[in-house]
Amino acid sequence: MPFAPHLVVLIFCAQFLAYFVKGLVGFGNPLISGPLLSMGLDNVLITPGTLVLDCPVNAYITWKNRRSFQWRRILPLLMCNMAGVIPGTLLLHASMPWIIKAALGVVVIALGLEMATRSRRKAASAAPQWFRYPVAVFSGVCAGLFGINMFLTAYLQRTAKDYGEFKGSICFLFFGENLFRFFVYLFGGLLTRQVWLFVAISAPAAGLAMVLAGILSPRLEEGSLQKAAIALFLLGGVSILVKALLLRA
Repeated sequence: MPFAPHLVVLIFCAQFLAYFVKGLVGFGNPLISGPLLSMGLDNVLITPGTLVLDCPVNAYITWKNRRSFQWRRILPLLMCNMAGVIPGTLLLHASMPWIIKAALGVVVIALGLEMATRSRRKAASAAPQWFRYPVAVFSGVCAGLFGINMFLTAYLQRTAKDYGEFKGSICFLFFGENLFRFFVYLFGGLLTRQVWLFVAISAPAAGLAMVLAGILSPRLEEGSLQKAAIALFLLGGVSILVKALLLRA
């Protein structure tokens, strides 16, 4: 069934904004598109559709930064992350839509607050080594359910030795998790005709946004962009949580 005209506009605009921010600050597109798209669509459509777009983007970034991988450190985390994807996918398939949306709002708000207060807290390097593994599993659950793998991103960002190590490692994790989740969704019957229609509408918006971001990013201050992205995350999370709890929609 084709999408109504107002939903086509919603999908295009939300994905354009999300990938524009991703192109500028390098992460976070599901945190922006998820709450916006949830105003008119269910996560059983949003999460698989966004995954199809993210796969080629993260594959390119992974290849570009292939020399920065920390294989021995990252592979165990990737395995734990994949283990979390399976229960997350089952929850996506079985849960009531308004419950998923309320949980998404909580997750987005928590991530926004974590990013907003990160500079005021000590780095997580003193945390025990085993702590990274439950973080990776929980992040995988969020990836399977919401398409958001940012808890592990936040952890690695604070424990990596330098930006090069962080970027190479997280891109490899994203690509591996994306590829695994694609097949989980495929065999789980989540890549429906409606999902591919969603992708067809989203792809031009994402492509246009990435090109525009590539042109503008050298002229803009990174700190201001990250603050704007965090503000968008928090507003989007509050909006979707309130709507889910009050309207059950």
